[in-house]
Amino acid sequence: MAQLWVSFASDTEDNQPSYVPGWQSIGSNYDANPSILSWSWCKYWPDLSECFKSKDVPVSWLIRTDDGPVRDHMLSLFRDEILELRSNGDEIGIHIHTFAWNRELSRWTQTTNPKNQTRIVLRSLDMFKEKLGFAPSCTRMGWNTMSNEIMKTLEANGILADSSAIPGTCSLGKFGKRDNIYDWSRAPNRPYHPSHEDYQKPGNMNILEIPISTHETSKPTLLTSLTNKLSATRGSSLLLELVPLARMFNINPNYGFYVSPWWSLTPAIRTIKAYQTKALQDGIAYLVGFFHGHDILNPKTGEKNLIFEKYLSRIIKEILSLHGIEITFATLSEIAKKYERDENSIHF
Repeated sequence: MAQLWVSFASDTEDNQPSYVPGWQSIGSNYDANPSILSWSWCKYWPDLSECFKSKDVPVSWLIRTDDGPVRDHMLSLFRDEILELRSNGDEIGIHIHTFAWNRELSRWTQTTNPKNQTRIVLRSLDMFKEKLGFAPSCTRMGWNTMSNEIMKTLEANGILADSSAIPGTCSLGKFGKRDNIYDWSRAPNRPYHPSHEDYQKPGNMNILEIPISTHETSKPTLLTSLTNKLSATRGSSLLLELVPLARMFNINPNYGFYVSPWWSLTPAIRTIKAYQTKALQDGIAYLVGFFHGHDILNPKTGEKNLIFEKYLSRIIKEILSLHGIEITFATLSEIAKKYERDENSIHF
């Protein structure tokens, strides 16, 4: 029977920064050094975890660690909760944002300097191992960012799988070009070992890039173009006005398998159907989606975001309803090991 392997990854960190639209009053302050962090979403972390645990679906929780605004605070504050998740069968990986303090602007901003990127990744991995007592085997970089230097550093430190890629996408920066600088425009939409010379091309590195799943698209829609344009501005407040329209007309500017309460589920469901077809055609397919843990918090009320809970449950239900294929929910590392076994069997 055709197989569909499914993995959910969570970017698990503090509340959104206060410069992100909608999070001004309850977000973390990245205009200070040291930063002023907010963790109010974490009171609903057990509810978020139970949403998956009740359906026997493991999650790769990618814990925020960096050499910038967050450092090892999350590792220290929630060490017991993190280790409990691991003992219950979930995976604990690392989520690294490449922030550096910008003295001229007096704020934390994303660095694209290769030396700074390497330093941040190395320091983050060290803090992770020091606080939790084990090394991570998987990662997702903050804002989907990647460079040859970052990829080589991850591989050299034993990372088995990275899932930062959203094929066909790129961004020159959002929120006044403060962050969200990345390029995956040339990346394959299937797992691959990157080239040492170009992280977007298949090669012979040991690390496996497991892209976030995408569905086939034509030219960018008007909503996508508008959203990207507004996101690049400093205020971006108009983005909030798009949310009810997006839900009303069941539209979404995102092409990747990204579960968010701010947009409709249309692309995610479309991607699920596309990968069902892919599994039937190829015999096996790998469906990978991600979400942000802090979306379980409603930034306006501080209460649990019931829409988000509903979205996650709906997505799992959609996957379980697929017919004609064998479905296996797995962590990112388990998918990487499965992929390696299949690749080795082909060569022998």
